[in-house]
Amino acid sequence: MKNTLLGGVLAGVVLFVWGGIAHMLLPVGKMGMQELPHATSVTYALDLALDDVGLYVFPWMDEEANMSKKALAEWEEAYRDGPVGFILYHPHGDDPMNSRLFVIQFVTDLVAGLLVAVLLSFTTLAFTGRLLFVTAIGVFSWMTSSIPWWNWYGFPADFVMGAGIYMVVGWFLAGLVLAPLGGRPKQH
Repeated sequence: MKNTLLGGVLAGVVLFVWGGIAHMLLPVGKMGMQELPHATSVTYALDLALDDVGLYVFPWMDEEANMSKKALAEWEEAYRDGPVGFILYHPHGDDPMNSRLFVIQFVTDLVAGLLVAVLLSFTTLAFTGRLLFVTAIGVFSWMTSSIPWWNWYGFPADFVMGAGIYMVVGWFLAGLVLAPLGGRPKQH
């Protein structure tokens, strides 16, 4: 239990440090993102059109309105013709390095590290198997969270690849910390 707790905490710290490196020192955190052309004009129009924080989708399909066949056909046509997109909007600025953001990220990474350490404690794998097990969790996380955004909503492939690098490398590094601490001993 002590190894599981220690490993989980260390894995969480490794994930947090890797996240900082990936987003602040490497281009991984910005892959697939680009500057908004005419940002002043666009943000002015958004300020006029939107009042609340939200994730705005266009074209919108109101599934709760029991759309008629005609309304559904119009939505499909608008979707095919484009533009299609999302706008993540916050009408008021904030400190991009707010300490609250770092605390939330650290706690999230710590809990994730502890959870994976607990899962690993149920295995009887040797070092390489434990390392691959933890790395596979990174692959699984990426495949079930980022790839659907690319597939269904058209997120840029390089954005999704950046997320994959972030997840897989992060969990590989966490695995390097967790693997030596072991799982259950093999029973003969």
